[in-house]
Amino acid sequence: MDGGWGGDVIRVGWEELVAVGLPAARPVGEVVERGLREAGREVLLAEVGARHSVLLQDRQLEGSLTGLSQLCASAARVRLRVACDVAGRGLHVGSGFTLVDWLAQRAPDLTPEAVRDVARLAVASGEPVHEPLVRAALEGWMSIARAARMHRALVRIRRAVKPEDYERAVALLVGAGCDPVFDDADIGRIIGALLRACLPEKDHEERRKAQQGLRDVHESNLADGSVRRIVMTFGDDADHEAVRAILTSPLAAPASKEEQEVTGVEERRTPGQRRYDALMTVLRRGVAGTQGQPTTPKATLVVTMDLQTLRRELGEAGDGRPGCGSTLAGASVSASTIRVLACEADIIPVVLGGPSEVVDQGRRRRLVTPGQRIRLAARDKGCTIPGCTVPATWCEAHHVVPWAQGGRSDLSNYALLCPRHHTWVHEHGFGATVTALGVIWIFRR
Repeated sequence: MDGGWGGDVIRVGWEELVAVGLPAARPVGEVVERGLREAGREVLLAEVGARHSVLLQDRQLEGSLTGLSQLCASAARVRLRVACDVAGRGLHVGSGFTLVDWLAQRAPDLTPEAVRDVARLAVASGEPVHEPLVRAALEGWMSIARAARMHRALVRIRRAVKPEDYERAVALLVGAGCDPVFDDADIGRIIGALLRACLPEKDHEERRKAQQGLRDVHESNLADGSVRRIVMTFGDDADHEAVRAILTSPLAAPASKEEQEVTGVEERRTPGQRRYDALMTVLRRGVAGTQGQPTTPKATLVVTMDLQTLRRELGEAGDGRPGCGSTLAGASVSASTIRVLACEADIIPVVLGGPSEVVDQGRRRRLVTPGQRIRLAARDKGCTIPGCTVPATWCEAHHVVPWAQGGRSDLSNYALLCPRHHTWVHEHGFGATVTALGVIWIFRR
């Protein structure tokens, strides 16, 4: 035999070759490659067949989803095993790429976060102390994402604890991660408790300052202006939890059955829309509350529009449209919206006559006094629409007879409404009768 050996090195022992499931005298590399080829071919056949999934029976649909889940989980574990060997041999080093970039090129189906998780565990597999964590992911006892999350926490505490304590921390997290009783929220609390117990106060303070430095609010609108978005990056865990508390509060709950029967409006808001409504309720309360409420100062609304348009009811304009006013920044505001805002904001009316001639500019007027607000809360308890559970703290004082039409500023002309029903009352032309027993809503048109 001339020349050197040109074949691949078979990194497998005899015991593995004759193990259950592996044909004897077949190298592991051939088994893996052939298995992947066959699996890929079968998946393609399944994809073609799934184009006619309408012909599948119910049990076949259920079985297909279960089978796909198992297949994806197995493929993810195979990818992690291969990535561990890639990291161990340093295959990515010769190409000049980091392990994350090297894997990303060969796993375009993974999200950047998933690629980072695989790379993290692949590097961790090179240290014996992390062997229980990596093995738990390889055996399917916990997800790769959960194992990577635990490793990120372990890296943070490693320099702050003794080696033996670090090993115990690894065992603790692996035990919790493999326990099906604990969900991701539970794991988050366990990791948080571990970090609080192990990290010195200095580290917590440095992390807090670093997180504070990332706080940010900016607009991210589509170029044509059809979608307007504001993106917020929280600078503190407490801030994040405060907003989450709003998004999961009763303010974001769907309308009750009684409320839907009374208003005749079916609850069709998506969960995201309900969370948006809840957040806007809190924000508006913060700038529109009266003294005595836990809020910031009132908003100052400069109303610039024709007084007759403001006094008209929705849809009574000569051309069938309600008309609109404008803010100081030039944005258009419908008359119905101004009537809603006028119930709570500090008003500076700028009345126009003729071609934008200012015929009168009044002073700021606050219509609902702090004392009246407290008495309204005691009387109405909350939103006066039957079935609505929004408490008085988050309600607005609605004028039964609008101030622009000569309505009085006393309790007999006020009724508490949540922001959603406040808009609904204005849109549908409802009036109210305030009695000693409460507020009775009637259709006015």
